[in-house]
Amino acid sequence: MYPENYSDKYNKVFKEFVDEIMTPLRPIDRFDNHEILLDELTLMYDAHMTIGGEQNRFNASVIRAAINCIKKLSA
Repeated sequence: MYPENYSDKYNKVFKEFVDEIMTPLRPIDRFDNHEILLDELTLMYDAHMTIGGEQNRFNASVIRAAINCIKKLSA
């Protein structure tokens, strides 16, 4: 219908990228225990929150999102 423009190409690549990230390599029910990973991520979160600064707060929010996702998938 319309020629493919930059936005269409970007959208296609972005969707493929998200699909690669979100598709698990193995079924989630095979995961054993994530306590060690969650402990390490919590330490990283605390470190970024105590350092301060805009970039560190952003990093901490990304780490917190990862912690929440892992907890939700593990439940």
